Amino acid sequence: MTELLFQKLQRLKEEVAYLKDNRERFLLTLRSSIDTRKIVERSVFLTSEMVLDLADLVIIKKGYPKPGTYRDSIYKLGEFKIVPEEFAYNFTYIAGLRNFLAHDYLKETVPTLENFLKAGLSDVETFISHMEKAR
Repeated sequence: MTELLFQKLQRLKEEVAYLKDNRERFLLTLRSSIDTRKIVERSVFLTSEMVLDLADLVIIKKGYPKPGTYRDSIYKLGEFKIVPEEFAYNFTYIAGLRNFLAHDYLKETVPTLENFLKAGLSDVETFISHMEKAR
């Protein structure tokens, strides 16, 4: 594993740990506190951005061409057998999540953030596990 890949994985692990450690508090106050919403939006955005960055980095490191879209980055991980294909197919939502948080700022984010805090963090942990094996 390259030093850069290791550092990026460590940073992603830190962000996931932060979200998990604070998940219950965030879920309790997400609808009532603008501060909590802004904190969670930023943390979830960073998490999704790091996932996509790592996907591209591993694909390129393995000698494959850089995918053209964020969604393709996740699909290609499965296609190139870096992660199980079914996991890649199911995990492509991470690209849409990143784009939603980056570009759809006029839309209500709370339901999406709640869903990610409840179910998405385990997907990111699975992704991390696969990336650690992708040498």
